[in-house]
Amino acid sequence: MSKNLFNKAKSKAEPKTPKSKDKSNVIPKFEDPKEMAEFHAKLVKLATLKEQMDKIEAEIKDADSYVRDLGMSEFSNLLDRTGKRESSFILASDQGASVMVVVQDKYKTINEERAEYLKDTYGEEIVDEQTEFKFNNEVLERNQDVISELIEKCEGITAEDKENLIVGVTKYSVKKGFIDTLYKFSKDKKVGIPTLLAEIEPQLQLKSPKA
Repeated sequence: MSKNLFNKAKSKAEPKTPKSKDKSNVIPKFEDPKEMAEFHAKLVKLATLKEQMDKIEAEIKDADSYVRDLGMSEFSNLLDRTGKRESSFILASDQGASVMVVVQDKYKTINEERAEYLKDTYGEEIVDEQTEFKFNNEVLERNQDVISELIEKCEGITAEDKENLIVGVTKYSVKKGFIDTLYKFSKDKKVGIPTLLAEIEPQLQLKSPKA
């Protein structure tokens, strides 16, 4: 195989060391028995705290999900009453617990099928489409020698491969700023605000919870 630029670059890459599957116990040797007792106590503490953390994280996830859903519902009600998006608001219980709710002008990534659905249902203005161009790796690999020569001022790629060498990767998202026009959009399209929020899925943050 000829040493083109791609092969040279590949040869410089460090090989990955396979991971050992050996799980045998390694027991440290301490001169003082107290050190082994301390080591054992730390291991027990680590395992116990990790178990407690896993339980706490599960409880946080459950509470977070509940408050997020309620926060989005109240954001919808607030938007419907005032006609404008508040950058943030305090969601509070009647006993004084509270959290700041921030509904952002950011949205979950969507695929082409979802983008087409939104455009067909609500119009082109709801979706943003951006295409990033990349080399087609299959064609690139097939033409390593030729491309290496081309870099050195030579020609040789077939017309078909030239056409297929660069591929476009298109990403779709809800258009930035859409949430600021959501109230007017809902009135113009005669679609409920909760329905639109469920469709576009803006990101919601919960900040500074207080008990």
